[in-house]
Amino acid sequence: MFLVAIMNILEFVLVPDLLLWGRYNALFALLFIGLVYYNEFVLNNGEK
Repeated sequence: MFLVAIMNILEFVLVPDLLLWGRYNALFALLFIGLVYYNEFVLNNGEK
């Protein structure tokens, strides 16, 4: 999740014109990070 956040921050700052949704891409990135967190840590209850 940390890697996805760093990647999106770099894209947001350096090349926002190349992003599919422009500056709104950060919102979709946060939603994706939240979905991954929920799927891995909330639904699984730490089971591995």
